[in-house]
Amino acid sequence: MEVTAVVLGAVALFLSGISAAMVVRYRRGSRTQRTIATDLDDRLADAMGPGSGSHLEQPPSVRRIVSIESNDDGKVGGGGEGGEDKKGENDVPTVVPIVRIDLETTDAPGMKFVLEYVANVLETVHPVLESRDVRVAHYDVECTFGPDGLLVEGECRRVSVTPELADRLLEDDRYGAFELWRDVKRGDRDGETPTALWEPCRSSAAIRTRLE
Repeated sequence: MEVTAVVLGAVALFLSGISAAMVVRYRRGSRTQRTIATDLDDRLADAMGPGSGSHLEQPPSVRRIVSIESNDDGKVGGGGEGGEDKKGENDVPTVVPIVRIDLETTDAPGMKFVLEYVANVLETVHPVLESRDVRVAHYDVECTFGPDGLLVEGECRRVSVTPELADRLLEDDRYGAFELWRDVKRGDRDGETPTALWEPCRSSAAIRTRLE
């Protein structure tokens, strides 16, 4: 009986240690994301806040950062044969940053107007995430507009952009909002990339499902 009690006690201690490690890991990841989101919000406020020439009454803000599991080869998702996940010890987290812009307009805005804001957002946040070695699957830039009140709810639409297009914005002086609109529109039509032009905003679960 004494041996059994000792064994059970050791097992309980081992399991509690694993649980504690998982909690610490979870909290550490959440704290890291909060730190990144705060940093991005500060930079967006400086670059696109009131008085910056953006004509926005309030700066864009990070709505959330969606974490997605990816393999160490950079591929997102992980459903293996038979429904089992092929996860290795070197799994690297991939994220989808979601930035929201409140346009505060009654009518739907023009695409040229929207893509200029999207380009400004990407030029602000993409270098920060690159410097932190954050792996980005794509960016969702959400735009809200339309009447909003107790009886009427405004509309939310998104432009989803891959990090490769964000790289071009930063590296090619001849690549601007118009070129970004052209490439996002092309990517939205082929359906082979997460690129999307003016689609309804979506939940974190919908983003993860789309990338599996």
